[in-house]
Order: sequence, then structure tokens, then C-alpha cells
Amino acid sequence: MLKRILFSVILYSTFIFANESFIIDYNDDEIIMNKYKSSNSNDLLIVLPSEHGITDELDKLLQDINKQNIEVWLADPFSSWFLSPTKSSLDKIPLDGYVEIIKEAQKTKKNIYLFSNDKGASNVLKAVHKWQLNSKDIISGIILVSPNLYLDRKNAGTKRVLDPIVHSTNLPISIYVPENSTLALHKDNLANALKEKGSDIQLHMLENVRNRFFFREDAIQSEIKLANEFSNNIVSSMQTLKKYAKYRPAISISSDKKTVKKVESQIFDKYTGKLKSQDFLLEDLSGKKHSLSQYKGKVVLLNFWASWCPPCVEEIPSMTRLTTKLKDIPFTILAINLGESKKQMSKFIKKNQVNFPILLDPEKIQPKKWNVFAFPSSFIIDKSGKIRYSIAGGLDWDTKEVSELLIQLSKE
Repeated sequence: MLKRILFSVILYSTFIFANESFIIDYNDDEIIMNKYKSSNSNDLLIVLPSEHGITDELDKLLQDINKQNIEVWLADPFSSWFLSPTKSSLDKIPLDGYVEIIKEAQKTKKNIYLFSNDKGASNVLKAVHKWQLNSKDIISGIILVSPNLYLDRKNAGTKRVLDPIVHSTNLPISIYVPENSTLALHKDNLANALKEKGSDIQLHMLENVRNRFFFREDAIQSEIKLANEFSNNIVSSMQTLKKYAKYRPAISISSDKKTVKKVESQIFDKYTGKLKSQDFLLEDLSGKKHSLSQYKGKVVLLNFWASWCPPCVEEIPSMTRLTTKLKDIPFTILAINLGESKKQMSKFIKKNQVNFPILLDPEKIQPKKWNVFAFPSSFIIDKSGKIRYSIAGGLDWDTKEVSELLIQLSKE
């Protein structure tokens, strides 16, 4: 036990303001729990952390929820199983341990809810599913913030596959989707998939905020404001979900699992998907219209981005340098912006040097057509209009390897 406490102190700088800590025994392990007590509450919120771990901001959010007469249990799986808070660590957490937490919570006779965010959403749904297999008790609801329920895929332009647990879930679920996120583009796809087997879904769009809004170090004013008020949203969701609480049997998990190929390329992914170049007609900041087809005969770097996306902004200077470096070959960059106004983009251009067209997509149509699930995402299109390479994520474009690849394509 002492080892676990020491590990927790070393691993986290966060000081948890829970009323007390307690242990749930699971096989030969001990699951460390933090309890925010409420003496006369009928509601209990179980929080299973995401890959971002237990942050000061998460602790503050739970304190605010607790002040509204909600008892909160915060699990500490990372200390319990000697893991660091990362995506890969989530796969190492025993789901049966989470099932034990639910069983222990059921003993309180309270209305039970579960909460997580980002990649933690998958473990919540899987744990509840395992619990449903052997229980006829009731879970009052699930609350997910920015849930990342897609299987990982590095390359852009290929439809991402939903985690099979999505198609085997039958629960009352409240989902919060930040407006400034790629999840917002695909929220209906996720909601409809969850509804397939009977889940009651409450979908909430959060205006003018990004993923991780309640614990971002670079939070803007709208994100800080929402973070300070977000406990009200959570409590409101709990009361709404309670109306849909009933016994729900477990649904068998589909065996039709699609595998995700591992990417071998260190720079780009050779594009092998079924997507063909999607033509468009979009205006730049001066009002000039651009179509992709008008650039046949040139190699095109088609980039999807937004000014609220730090990796997008970080790669723009290298793209500007790349344009200058390759000015003597048939090459151009077209950067399609996600839904921001001409005024916002004009303000951005005044602060950032850009020497390629920024195209406006106010209805956010193009990312859906191009199967964009991450920002930034880029496609390298050859002179005939064929997609040759793709990448999901930021890149330093001003490198010898990138230039050589583009020059080679320009000679084909």
C-alpha cells in the first residue's frame, strides 16, 4: 500500500481535494479511489479518467459538481496499476477492475452515473457492457465529453472505423461536443451508431471551444468561462438522463471488426484508400474563386486547417517557406479553412505571413467530403489530380525529404 501512495505522489503533482480516499479490492490489486462526499445525496457520479490523467482542472470540476449535492468517486487507475497517463496506458487498465467499482457503487443504492472524456470514453462503455453481462441493476446514465470512439488511424482521407463497443451499447448517454473540433463534423455519425441498439442520446454542442477546454493550458476566454460553469451542464445532464434509466441487457459485441493498418512511412502515408479527389469551388480572402480541377498540371498540397488548432498554426510558417523554395516548379498549396469567417482569417493573415491561397468553407462541407477526422490533415495530389499521399497531423514541411518528394512528383 505504501508503494502505491509513493508512486501516486511521484507520478502526479495534482493535489486532490476529495474528502477521503478509499480502496476497492480487485483480485490481488487495490484500486485507489477518491471520494467527494455528500451526506444526503441520492446521486453518485463515477469518474474514470482519460489519457490525460487526473489534472487540477478535473479536480476543480468535480469539486463544483460535489457542491451541487452530488457524491463523486474519482478512480485513480494510473496509480493503482503503476501506469503513466497516456493513450497506451488506457489499454492496460483491467476492465474487470472498473466493473468492481460499479458493483461497489451499486451497494450505495444511489442513482449511478459514469463520466469520462476523450479516449476514456471507450473504457467507460466497455466496462459498463461487462457489468451488464451479469447484472440486472440500473445505470442511470453516461456523460461523455469530446468522446474519441474511433479506432486510431494515422493517414488522412480514409474513413475511420468506430470502436465495436459503439455498436453494442444500449445506455442513456449525454455527449458534449466542442464546436471547434473534428468530432463536431462527425457527431451525427457517432450519435446514430449509438442509437442503433437502443441508446438514448442527448447531443450537446459547445460553442466556440476546443477539445480539452476545461483543462487546457492555452485556454481562451470562452473556454475558461465554460470550464467555470461546466459543472451545471453535468448536473443538468444527470437529471435528464435519469428519465431514461431502466434495466438494459448487454448486447453482444459484433465480431465484424475491421482492422486498422499500421503506417510504415516516416513522412507521408502512400494513399491506398478509395477516396478520389473531390472538386470544389471556394473563395479566397479576396473573393477569387478556386477549384481543384483548375490546378491540374500542378502538384497540389491540399491542407485542412483552423486557426484554433495549434498544430495547424505551427506548420503554416514551414508551408510558407516551402512555397518559396519550390516557386520554380509546378506546385501550389491550397489551405481550406474550417468554417471561420473572412474577418477572422483577415485578422489571422495580418499576424502570420502566408503566401498561398486560404480558401473559405463556411458550411464545413469539404472536410466531410475528404474524410478528414483530424486537424490538420493534408493530401499530396499529383499533376493528374490523383491523391498520392496523405497525412493526419502537423508536419515540418520545410525539409529536404519533403522537397525532394514534391520535386519528383512534379517531373512525372
